[in-house]
Amino acid sequence: MYFSKTPGTGGTIKNKAEDFLVEEIMPDGTILELNKKFELPGEGKFTHFILQKKDWSTSSALLETAKRLHIGHKRLNFAGTKDKTAISTQLVSAFDVPKEKITAIKIRDMQINGAWNAPDKVRLGALLGNRFTITVQGAANEERIPEIAEELQGKFPNFFGEQRFGSTRRNTHIIGQKILEEQFEEAVMVFLCDCGGEQNESAKHARQELESTKNFHDALKNYPKHLRLERKIIAYLEKSENYVGALKSLPRSTLLLFIHAFQSHLFNRMLEQRLGNIELEEGEYFCGETLGFPDTGKAESEGWICGKLIGCNSPVNSREMAALEEAGITKEHFKIPKIPEIASKGTYRTLLAPLKNFQYNGKFRFELPAGSYATVAMGEFTK
Repeated sequence: MYFSKTPGTGGTIKNKAEDFLVEEIMPDGTILELNKKFELPGEGKFTHFILQKKDWSTSSALLETAKRLHIGHKRLNFAGTKDKTAISTQLVSAFDVPKEKITAIKIRDMQINGAWNAPDKVRLGALLGNRFTITVQGAANEERIPEIAEELQGKFPNFFGEQRFGSTRRNTHIIGQKILEEQFEEAVMVFLCDCGGEQNESAKHARQELESTKNFHDALKNYPKHLRLERKIIAYLEKSENYVGALKSLPRSTLLLFIHAFQSHLFNRMLEQRLGNIELEEGEYFCGETLGFPDTGKAESEGWICGKLIGCNSPVNSREMAALEEAGITKEHFKIPKIPEIASKGTYRTLLAPLKNFQYNGKFRFELPAGSYATVAMGEFTK
């Protein structure tokens, strides 16, 4: 079986949103198709609705939706985030908002493809996967695509994609490691001052200035308004140089992102070591499937190998111990006693992912399980 040696970036696949289509797959296998109305019967205090968006991040789209509905954004919930520079569909829920009010929303580059009542909110992770339709520049010679697909035998290494580590600066795992090491000041300063990949010149200048002066009062004047999280930390530090407190001023979801990014970094490194011989190792298990996608909740005697995203409760084998030692980390570091609300017990992720219903006809179309990256899958075709 042939695999790339490193996570692929998928070539140039997003010149415009129309080149990258993402349709969410609900837990029952229903695909939320673009521009197609879909509704279910139901009753309850929640309204479920299908959001179709273009050039909006999920968080920004929901903030704008909440604003138009005149409600707090915490009354909106979703199953999974979708790429900003894509045309995508996803299931969202709103608490105590009439469906007629939701379907009447008019926001540029967004539309509602159906709404219905339900007894409970949409929960994070409650999706089976996503269907992708992708136009690529820089793919392998077209004659090679069927050959590569055959070599893959319907599966590919389940690396975390580059976007897991930050959309531009690619440093979330570095910040996560420093938090684990209780180097809280260093974690904050990397978050605030690292310029690697920074494309906004005013932001780059502000970061460099703060790094050299450590003057938080001036930094609050210099940092662009769009750097909301950075400004939140700077405002805290202007009053008190308590770096643990500064980090805790961020949303818990953001802090978890840093820890999860470091876990993902370790996972990628260990998976890359195993590409030539992926077999069950100590502490791992086989899982079965639900509707053709791996289901880590179904332990079986054979199936998809589930490797570890290491946390404080993970039983580590020799390979995992070596990876931790190389990073200068122990699994106990994941308890994070000074910020216990972001402690991580560890979990499992399949080492390979299915490339389901793969087609190529000038465009790539395939389905992936939730949490798997289309850019990684496409990397197999863009050597």
